[in-house]
Amino acid sequence: NVVIVDDVITAGTAIREAVDIINNAGATTTGIVISLDRQERGVGDLSAAKEISNTLNIPVISIVNLDEVIDYIDNNPSDYGQHIDKIKKYREEYGA
Repeated sequence: NVVIVDDVITAGTAIREAVDIINNAGATTTGIVISLDRQERGVGDLSAAKEISNTLNIPVISIVNLDEVIDYIDNNPSDYGQHIDKIKKYREEYGA
């Protein structure tokens, strides 16, 4: 059994490739842990993380997601407030 640990999930391409490699080696992917879920749309309206979880029947757990980052910055503007407009625009354009 293998748990994939990755830094970020965007479209999910790297995760899908890793699952294929693991399966082809005769092992089973039992979970995926990512540090940041950017909550980008996958192929459909769902986020890439939810699509992977649904299609591969593997739990995907993130330490933090983009909504939580935005909430933090909104509540602590002195830390990263100068970036919040760009982050929100990114979320609107690519977010699920």
